[in-house]
Amino acid sequence: MKRLILAAALLMAPFAASAMTVHTVATNANAWNKVNTATTVALPTGATWASAPLQMPNPWFPQVDPCISFCSPFDPGIYGSTQTIGATPLPGWQSLPFWATWQAPAGTNVNVLSFSKAQSSLSLLWGSLDAGNVIEFLLNGQVVGSVSGANIPGVTVKNPGQGAALVRFFNTSFDEVRFSSTSGGFEYSNVTASPVPLPLPILALGSALCLMGLARMRRRA
Repeated sequence: MKRLILAAALLMAPFAASAMTVHTVATNANAWNKVNTATTVALPTGATWASAPLQMPNPWFPQVDPCISFCSPFDPGIYGSTQTIGATPLPGWQSLPFWATWQAPAGTNVNVLSFSKAQSSLSLLWGSLDAGNVIEFLLNGQVVGSVSGANIPGVTVKNPGQGAALVRFFNTSFDEVRFSSTSGGFEYSNVTASPVPLPLPILALGSALCLMGLARMRRRA
């Protein structure tokens, strides 16, 4: 019995993959049309902000259109200009809430999203990508992956920042995500995640333990 319990503990321990995969699902209008605009700042099940970013629009920074302090992930304009990215904007995009991490020297302003259990993937709508925007993935306090705005496949970081990308990260296990930026505000919304699935051996072991329990109950009866 003790051996079975030990085997279960080993199988249930989450393992981080050797290399996290980053996939750009869609950009600009295609990305906007793939997310739920009714849940732009809803958090995944079991997730809480240990150190929360600003939720925009905010009384401190009410100006969203045109972008002054933070550019919405749904903003069709190009910061600091009268130009647009050429994508058809979503109606009422100015009122859609989003998260914003303030630009600061490295390590001085980090917003932390914690999960109650290990996750296997994360996606978000990343707005106005800047090279200094950084996401770190951690498991049990150890960094298992890190991505900056300059490393998103299929996206060219421009100055001034513009557009948005729906990005998915997978092939790793994590229980904490850290957002920071050393250049330009980090704006994002529609954060979703998927928990690490229970391994098939665990399901089989659980069934075996249930059968053993039933067998013992029958013997006693």
